[in-house]
Amino acid sequence: MLPAKYTLSIGIITYNNPIEEIERNLEAIYSQQYSQNKIHIIIRNQGNYRTLEEILLLIQQKQWTNIDVYHGENIGFGAGHNDIFSRVSSDSKAYICLNPDGFLHPAALTELVNMAEYNNWHGIFEAIHEPIMHPKSFNHNTGETDWCSGACMLIPVDIYQKINGFDKDFFLYCEDVDFSWRVKAAGYKCFTCTKALFFHYAMDRKDRELEIWKSATLIAHKWRSVKFKKFALNQWKKRLDLSDIDLNEQLINVQQHTVDEVMKANPDFKNGLNFSKPMWR
Repeated sequence: MLPAKYTLSIGIITYNNPIEEIERNLEAIYSQQYSQNKIHIIIRNQGNYRTLEEILLLIQQKQWTNIDVYHGENIGFGAGHNDIFSRVSSDSKAYICLNPDGFLHPAALTELVNMAEYNNWHGIFEAIHEPIMHPKSFNHNTGETDWCSGACMLIPVDIYQKINGFDKDFFLYCEDVDFSWRVKAAGYKCFTCTKALFFHYAMDRKDRELEIWKSATLIAHKWRSVKFKKFALNQWKKRLDLSDIDLNEQLINVQQHTVDEVMKANPDFKNGLNFSKPMWR
């Protein structure tokens, strides 16, 4: 195997995750075929201090290197990754968002880098989720897709910098869709890497529906979909006792994308929360 040419920074946000889950996630990173001396892990703990202490003890017991851990307030997914990215070393070629509630196949990082290099690093690249794939479609020849999931996504550092990272207005959900569309509006592409596998267990999100529809309303507002915004706003209203005026006031200071940016990104609001033509009908 040829030595790895690029330094990769992996950002992980923890929020009261079981230490067994975090250990399995980290074990998979330290079992990668990609050169370990080219991997730098940064963990931002946004949950309780007990989780932070457990992670630090685990690192000490395993004698793992090239890993930094710190604690910060719960500022959400996007803002949390932006904060981690501010700590990335200057020699990093790419930043990888990685959820702690899953783990990488041993060849995953190598395959992600191979695909990025094949496409001249001109885009962002997601791993395939197993055992249940995301329902959105992708081109099986080129890998092109409408947007990339933030659960396991490789982002070239220069692209992350160019579009100023994630939009911190999204606390949870839809931030990766918005990020992907801004990537496309900037002239890049989104890809699914079918050879990079990420085991990610499906979750029941009924208890998070309020946050989901709040984010759906926000993304519709930002990307100028009047019809989907009205639909999402009604779903939001069903779960929150606020008037239309109160809800719309929360969007007043949110800047909308230009019509030109919308045209370039070509956002899909026709397929509900998939934001893409589904693979299965």
